[in-house]
Amino acid sequence: MFEGDIRELDPQVGEPVGYRLLLSSGAIELADWFNKKVHVTFTGVRRCIVCGRKANKLFQNGYCFPCVRSLAECDLCIVKPHECHFHLGTCRDESFAQGHCMVPHYVYLAWSSGCKVGLTRKGRQLKRWMDQGATLALPIAEVPSRKLAGELEMEIAKHLPDKTDWRKMLKEEQKPERSLTEVRQEVIARLAPEFLPYVLPEVTTYTFRYPRADGFTVNLKSVQLDKQPVWEGTLRGLKGSTCCLTRACGTSRNLLAMKSRLHVRRHLRREQGPKNHFMNLSRVDTLSHARGISHDMGV
Repeated sequence: MFEGDIRELDPQVGEPVGYRLLLSSGAIELADWFNKKVHVTFTGVRRCIVCGRKANKLFQNGYCFPCVRSLAECDLCIVKPHECHFHLGTCRDESFAQGHCMVPHYVYLAWSSGCKVGLTRKGRQLKRWMDQGATLALPIAEVPSRKLAGELEMEIAKHLPDKTDWRKMLKEEQKPERSLTEVRQEVIARLAPEFLPYVLPEVTTYTFRYPRADGFTVNLKSVQLDKQPVWEGTLRGLKGSTCCLTRACGTSRNLLAMKSRLHVRRHLRREQGPKNHFMNLSRVDTLSHARGISHDMGV
C-alpha cells in the first residue's frame, strides 16, 4: 500500500508513453497497475505542495493562499505570459524569472482534442506535449523569453484554439484532416513581420501513443475526491494528466496535494490462494521537496 500527498502524473517518453504517479513519499510505476483493480482513498488532509501547510482549501493546482499571494510561479503572468511585468520591476522573484521566463521558449502546434497552439520552455517540450495528451506536435518558432512567446501565441490564437478539451482528448474520436506541417505553413504566412526572424527553418513532427486497453471506452465521469473520498475501478487507460479507470477518470491536477492511500488488487490462480488479494508495494523512488516538481502550466 502507498500513502502520500498526490503530486502529479509524470509521463515518460516511450512506445507507448509510460507513466509514474508521483507522491510526496515516492513514485508508482503505473505500468504495473494496468488492467488491475485500483483503490484510492482520500484521508481528508490537504497540504500545500510548496510549504507543506495544512489547508482546508488549496488554489492553482495545490498551493495554499499565502503561497499564491507571494510566489512568482502563482502570479497571473504564468497563465497569461504576454502580461509579464518583469520589465516594470514588479516581478515577485527575479531569480525565478531569470530561470523560467528569461530563457528560450518554443511556440508550437499540437493535436490533442484538435489542432491548438501553445508554448513551453525549450527543453521540456516533450513532457509538455505528453502532459497535454498530444498525439502529434511540432515547433513553430523559438523565442528568447516567455513574454515574447506569449505575444506570439496570442497572435496565432486569433485563428487557432489555445486550449485542450479534455473530454474530446480522451474520447479520441476526432482525427486530423491535414498535417501539422501544412497548418504550420499557413500560420507562418499570417505572421506579422516582427515574428518571422524567430520561425524555425526545419522542424520535426513528433508522435505519441498512449496506453489504453483494447476496446475500452472512457467513462468521462470526473472523480472529485473531496466530494467522494473513495475512487476505485480497473485501470484501463492513461493519457495526458488523466488516469482512466472503469468507473471514472481522474486528472492529477484535480487530485493534487490530497493525502491518499492507494493500493492495487490483482487476480491469482486458485491454487495460489484467494481469488483476490492486496499486493504490497515498495517505494521505488524518493522525491525531493515538493517545490522541485513542476506544476507551472507550461513554464
